Amino acid sequence: MGKRNQKSKLKGGNRVMASKFMSIVIAVLVMFFSAAGIVQSAPELIPMYTLPAGGTVYVLGAGIVNVSNKHMTGTKFVQQASTGTLDIVRKMMQKDMQKKSAFGIFATVDGYNAYKGNNEYTRRPFTNLRAVTFINSTDLYLVVRTKSPIQSYKDCKGKRLGIGAAGSTMANTALFLLEQHGITKDAFKAQYYSYREIVEGIQDNSLDGGFLAGGFPIAAYTELATNFDVRIIPVDEAVLKKLSQYPYYYRNVVKAKSYKGIDKDVPIMGFMVGLHTNANADPDLVYKMIKNLYENKSAYYAVHSSAKELTVKNAA
Repeated sequence: MGKRNQKSKLKGGNRVMASKFMSIVIAVLVMFFSAAGIVQSAPELIPMYTLPAGGTVYVLGAGIVNVSNKHMTGTKFVQQASTGTLDIVRKMMQKDMQKKSAFGIFATVDGYNAYKGNNEYTRRPFTNLRAVTFINSTDLYLVVRTKSPIQSYKDCKGKRLGIGAAGSTMANTALFLLEQHGITKDAFKAQYYSYREIVEGIQDNSLDGGFLAGGFPIAAYTELATNFDVRIIPVDEAVLKKLSQYPYYYRNVVKAKSYKGIDKDVPIMGFMVGLHTNANADPDLVYKMIKNLYENKSAYYAVHSSAKELTVKNAA
């Protein structure tokens, strides 16, 4: 029994020594390969904050992430969908305080308000917000079923409308547009729904109408118009004339036959969208990312027709 125990101890000791030896060998190999540049550290993860799925900004954000990750080395962009622009700005502020790089795609009107500390940004202005480049123009539709009694914005009094997530550009612009038509926030029932919830609400009549936003064609509206009889409410000409005093808004027209059920031109409004970053972002990273995007714009243009609005001429 004594000899067995001695042999067992010897074997156990040998295993411990062998394990230690292997640990030393592995450590030496890691040091060697690191010095030789063979072992590389994990790429830095850079957030690209976008609006929720269902809108054009989400699609364009995915396109930028894909083009960046395909052609850039040393960094990896990760798309993160948010609840709205206010949420994006808050997350970018956190990254800025951590001295880390971050990007966000949202409307220039919110960029202006966040930087200046206007409206919902009064308590915490984001003076370290920086614009990188123009992305696209985003149309805004007020959508109702074809047989709806709503013929104009003025008919929305007392109605239940889906306007987008709280703090989102779509919700803020919808409230602005309704107010320009004399419909104040307390004159209708605002529902802070997502794109999907708005589409479903129009389909099942739990909503009297709802707003959808995006670059033409808006995927959510195309899907809705394909399966249901719907139409877009025109913006009054008097309201459209006022838009010239707001550089981040514009007037537009949904052309007849551009969607199923649209038999004549429909005047609408929209807002501009830009790519933003924070002042503490790595300037070399910002330069390389935007340079890469313009150099590989043909791949980016393939994600959506409105991606083609990204040009050197439109950058500023």
